[in-house]
Amino acid sequence: MKLLSPTIILSALLTLFACGNEIEQDTPTTIPAEPETSPVFEYSEEFLDQLEVAMDSYFQLSAALVDSNPEDAADQSVILVNNLDLVPTINLDDQARNDFDDYYQVISSRASEINLADDIEEQRYHFEYLSEAAIDLVERFGPLEYTVYVQRCPMVRDGSADWLSRHEDILNPYHGDRMLRCGSIVREL
Repeated sequence: MKLLSPTIILSALLTLFACGNEIEQDTPTTIPAEPETSPVFEYSEEFLDQLEVAMDSYFQLSAALVDSNPEDAADQSVILVNNLDLVPTINLDDQARNDFDDYYQVISSRASEINLADDIEEQRYHFEYLSEAAIDLVERFGPLEYTVYVQRCPMVRDGSADWLSRHEDILNPYHGDRMLRCGSIVREL
């Protein structure tokens, strides 16, 4: 009989404790939503509609990473930027336009890196930073017409990482089928 090495046992225990019972949990625990506030900026209905189209592209990119499909992730990253390009910012005040442009620059840059990467792990690395900007974008210019969940994986590189989802179910884009259900809902937007 072959014995498992202490390193393998320790790695398995760390994975189990870091993700807790949520690996097997179908319905994650929800943290109550923060009180609703009015948007910081005024914007048109067309702005919000196109922002939602861009966010739908973000969700498709996330799904490609959940499926560990680097080709689809690359394609979806291009679609995300193309849809974000169509968000009409002409009627935003200067501060709002500058904020939008800052988020756009990060998302566009990281999406470009995802598109160029052949390796799914490298794509997931860039998705982490793209997601940070997307979360800030939705927080600043939302709420959207639908509920968006900020979800967190406690085991991304040397810490945790967040992403957005339209569903309460945890489908982890940072680990795919290795730890599909690892994570929790942090808040609702």
